[in-house]
Amino acid sequence: MNRLQSLFLQYRGLSRAAYILFIGKMITHMGAFIWPLMTLILTQKIGLTALQSAYATTAISLFYLVGGIVGGKIADHFDRKKIIIVFDMISTIFFIACAFVKPSLLMIMLFGIAGLFASMEGPAYDALTADATKSAEREKVYSLGYLGHNLGYMFGAAIGGLLFNEHLPLAFIFDGLTTFSSTILILLFVHPIRREDLQTDEINEYEDDIDKNISTFELLKKRPPLFFMFFAIALSAFVYNQWGFSLPLYMSHVFGENGPAYYGFLSSFNAFIVISCTPVLTFLLRNLAGLPKAMLGVALYAVSFLLIIHQPPYLIFYIMITIFTFGEIIHTLGSSPYVSQRVPSSHRGRLSAIIMIGYGTGATLSQLIIGKLIDNYPYPVSFLVIVSAGFLAVALLAYIYRLDKKYFPKLYQKAAK
Repeated sequence: MNRLQSLFLQYRGLSRAAYILFIGKMITHMGAFIWPLMTLILTQKIGLTALQSAYATTAISLFYLVGGIVGGKIADHFDRKKIIIVFDMISTIFFIACAFVKPSLLMIMLFGIAGLFASMEGPAYDALTADATKSAEREKVYSLGYLGHNLGYMFGAAIGGLLFNEHLPLAFIFDGLTTFSSTILILLFVHPIRREDLQTDEINEYEDDIDKNISTFELLKKRPPLFFMFFAIALSAFVYNQWGFSLPLYMSHVFGENGPAYYGFLSSFNAFIVISCTPVLTFLLRNLAGLPKAMLGVALYAVSFLLIIHQPPYLIFYIMITIFTFGEIIHTLGSSPYVSQRVPSSHRGRLSAIIMIGYGTGATLSQLIIGKLIDNYPYPVSFLVIVSAGFLAVALLAYIYRLDKKYFPKLYQKAAK
C-alpha cells in the first residue's frame, strides 16, 4: 500500500500549472481523434484511393510542420498565453466549421487550417509549460502531461469510433469544444513563474544566462549538445514511427485478414501500458539522468523489433509491444524536459520548433525508406534497418551525454545532491 501511495504522491507539490496542464491535455486529447480518423474520412467518406489519401495526409503534415516553424519564431517574440488563446480560438472556429459542410475537399481544407493554427500554437504551449514550472520538477511535469495526453486519447478514440459512421459532424464540434475548454483553463490558471519568486536552489542558470538577442544558430554553436539532439530526435522518430507504419503492414502479412484486428488489440494494450506504467517507471527511474533514460528508451524500441523479425506467434507480439511501450515511456521521460532545462525562456519557442522539425524529418524519412524496402525486400531487411537506426540513435545519445556533462555540469551536480 505504501509503495502504491508513493507512485501518486510523487506528483504532489508540483507547481499549480502542472495540474492545470494535465487536465488541459486530457481534455484536449479527448477531442483530438479526428486526425487518427483522417485516412478513413478521406477514403470512406470522400472516396479517395489509398494513394491519394497518403498524398493528402503527407501534404497536411508538411503544412503543419511549416506552422510549427512559424509558431516557434512567434512564441519567442510575443506573449505566449495570448498566442495560445488566439490560435486556439481560430482553430476552434475552423474545427466546428467542418461540422457544417459535407465530407469533401472543402472539409479537409477547413480541417487543415484548424490544424495549422493548432501546430503554430504548439511551440508556445511547450515554452509556457517550461515557463510556468520549476526546472527540478520538469520531468514529473512532463510525465503527468504525458499521462493526461494518453488518458484523453484513450477515451477520445472510443468516442470517435462511435461517432464516425452516423454522427461525424458531432466529432468536429466535440474536438473544437474540448480545445476551447482547455484554453480557458490556461487563460485563468497558468502563469509564468518569475525568477524573483524562486528560491536560490530552484534557479537553473542555464535557463537565464544567454542574451535574448542572439540568434538560434549562435545559441546552438554555444551549446553543441542541443545541435546534436536534433539528429538524435530524428533517429529516434525514425524507429518510433514504425510501430504505426510497418508493424500493421507486417501483422497483415503474417496473420492475413486477422492482421488489422490483431493490431487494433495491440494498440489498445499499448494505451493500457502507458496509463498504468507511466507513474511506476517515473518513480523507479527518478534518480536516472535524462539522457540515459532516452538511451534506454530507444534501445528498447530496437530490441522490440528484433523480437518479431522471424514471424513469431501472436503472443510474442504482446511481449514486443510491452517492451516497445516501456521504451516509449522511458524515452519520453528522458527527452521531453531536455531542451527546456538548457535553453533560456527567450529561445524556447524556436528550439521547440527545431525539435519538432527533427521529429517530423525522422518520421517522414522513416515511412519513405521503410516503405520502399517493404515493397522490394523481405520484412527482415526492413526490421534490420529499423534496429540499426535505433542503436545508432543510442550511440549518438551516449555522445551527447558526454558533451552534456561538459557544457551543463551544474545540472548533474544538482542531481547528485
